[in-house]
Amino acid sequence: MLTRSQNISLFVRIGLLLPIVGVLILPSGALQGEDSADQQYPESLERELKTLVREGAANSTDLTRLLRMSGLYLDLGYGVYVDREQKLAAFQEGARIAHKALDLHESSADAHFLYAANLGSAAELEGLVAAALTLPELKEHVNRVLELDAQNVQAHHMLGRIYEELPWMLGGDQAVAGDHLKKAVSLDSEYAPAGLDLAKWYVKHGQTLEAVRELTRVVNTPPLKKRWIWDRIHRPEAQALLQQILSQVDIDRSNAHP
Repeated sequence: MLTRSQNISLFVRIGLLLPIVGVLILPSGALQGEDSADQQYPESLERELKTLVREGAANSTDLTRLLRMSGLYLDLGYGVYVDREQKLAAFQEGARIAHKALDLHESSADAHFLYAANLGSAAELEGLVAAALTLPELKEHVNRVLELDAQNVQAHHMLGRIYEELPWMLGGDQAVAGDHLKKAVSLDSEYAPAGLDLAKWYVKHGQTLEAVRELTRVVNTPPLKKRWIWDRIHRPEAQALLQQILSQVDIDRSNAHP
């Protein structure tokens, strides 16, 4: 019979665990060139993107415009589009534009992150083989982000997920994963993706109370930026996982005291 922590870990991994790449690298809203216009109204993202496309921003040599455009594709692919092909096309174009930004400004941490974020999201949609083949390149760019900005929340989060999910023979390391996830949360307690994944890491390692604490914080802490993503995705996921954990705890208590 499975123990309580094994039961919880099982449904976390099967039912709610995010892919190694893809949505684990969603935007935080802190990238260069972003303003407050899309924080509450995601429908404005497509209007802004259409304007940038019409103005030929993808062919610009302006770093701010390139990063903004790549970030919009990432936001739309993750939080707005539903159709797989539309999501994939958005991530691929976001990666292409971020790569152009890298060609022009290799020292841009945001460009490295946006390239990895869009590339990884596209690979996840293309299947397991594509995702596996993409991981070394993702690690290269995320590590470069940390070389340029050691306090980058998104990079610590992404590396934490990669180290957690990779088999040990391919460089996976549970302790390093936990360190990166904890670092991300310590740098920005409002960054819900890191809180969610740290909670799952705690569950996997039998630290249920810590998981409940993280999930409760995610549920009760709306971010100042991109609250619409938290409303649509992060808060409901945290609530569902928290309820599953608490329900399992209640079942275990009932079984222990019939």
